[in-house]
Amino acid sequence: GVAEGVAEGVAEGVADASSAAAGGGGAFTRGEKEEAETRKLEAELRAELDKADELREELDELRRERLELEAEAADLDARESAYWDDFNDFKLALERHVDERDSLVVSVEQTGRQLERLRRTNVFNDTFHIWFDGPFGTVNGFRLGRLSNVAVEWDEINAAWGMACLLLSTMANAVKLEFSRYTLKPMGSFSKVVDAKGNAYELYGPVNILSSHKYDRAMAGFLQCLDEFGAFANEQDVSNGVNPPFELPYKIEGDKIDGRKIGFPFNRYERWTAALKIMLTDLKTCLAWLSNQQRG
Repeated sequence: GVAEGVAEGVAEGVADASSAAAGGGGAFTRGEKEEAETRKLEAELRAELDKADELREELDELRRERLELEAEAADLDARESAYWDDFNDFKLALERHVDERDSLVVSVEQTGRQLERLRRTNVFNDTFHIWFDGPFGTVNGFRLGRLSNVAVEWDEINAAWGMACLLLSTMANAVKLEFSRYTLKPMGSFSKVVDAKGNAYELYGPVNILSSHKYDRAMAGFLQCLDEFGAFANEQDVSNGVNPPFELPYKIEGDKIDGRKIGFPFNRYERWTAALKIMLTDLKTCLAWLSNQQRG
């Protein structure tokens, strides 16, 4: 293209020179004319060469720009590919997280239902079953007391006392109640009651004339602890605005419950057994109160 432009320029220059010579009426010599034409052609050639250089530089610049654009396009392609890789990884991680969350939600719901079942299950009611067997009060089936015509063995009576002692002591611990006058020492069939001076009284038999006063003191001490628990329950209900507040069904005064002395009678067991039966009724009522507190 550049060579053709130069040739065309030269031809036009020759034509213009011939026209000028013809028009000038031969004012210049032949040598002068040729020299003028040559200079003109050289100037035009230089101009065309300069233009070619400019076009070549412009072409090089366009090539550089194209290479830069190609590099940028490749970088964008790489970034897009990396973006989709990250997006897919995030999507998979999100799906796993959603699955784990759903699994955790199900687990929490199951745990909540199990906790609710446990809240409705009272360990005291399940462990200590207070009931009645004719004239006898019973703890987990062990009779407390005896009659003139029903000689309940001491092992059974001692076991019943041991369970009653353990129940009342555990209930007091559950509500953080410390008895003021006596301390219960649940030791199975060999439980004891200790007074404020540290004197221990056996809450188990067999009982004879020499040991009966200690047995009576142990039973009276148990009664006092039961009465203190009843008073504590009453105070809690009053402070919480419960109406009517808790009351023991059978009033305790010293070593008497509902006016019946709890001392060991020696061969006149009916009143003693009846007193022990209503004592267990008071204990069962306290247990019911505690169960309601834990359930609420």
